[in-house]
Amino acid sequence: MSILTKGRNELTCYNNIGGIKKVYLFKYVNYAYSQIVGEKGVELTSFPVTTIHEYEIKGGSFNENIQNDENGILYNQELSFTLTKQDLATTIKLNTLRNIDLRYIVEFNDGSLKIGGLYNGAEINSLELVSGGSKSEFNGYRVSINSKERYQAAYINNLLSVGFEIYNEVNTYNFMDDNNFIFNDSNNYIFN
Repeated sequence: MSILTKGRNELTCYNNIGGIKKVYLFKYVNYAYSQIVGEKGVELTSFPVTTIHEYEIKGGSFNENIQNDENGILYNQELSFTLTKQDLATTIKLNTLRNIDLRYIVEFNDGSLKIGGLYNGAEINSLELVSGGSKSEFNGYRVSINSKERYQAAYINNLLSVGFEIYNEVNTYNFMDDNNFIFNDSNNYIFN
């Protein structure tokens, strides 16, 4: 019986888009393998309900390479990205994440999603705060996250249907006249 049944032809229409537009970070919890449902290394179809934190990024990449030795196959996963503009809240969050194991989801520019650190977790390998030497230079964070897994990073078809909830910080203000206002653009407002 043959494992290989067909080859692959390259499409004549080049519609593949490289790069990453978003990264979702969340704390690693040691779930039983039975709670992580799907075909290992291919697709994740169900995960315990988990709140994830969304980061819109610039200049990101996700790479996997295979290490094959006497212990079997190991997938080295590396995610690197930049966040523009330093601020206190982001610095605190990233410093907190340096001290814990985490998982991450990568959303590519073509809309596909992959999860890293699914079974063993991941850690921030490097965190660099860059101010630049002039006004035109980069100001922000360079982040590198590494994970080692026995299975390739699995695809996710839909975040919500798998069990992920995107954290949405919404501020609600109640005024003396019983009107409620909701602001989610992080701007400060002064009312007289």
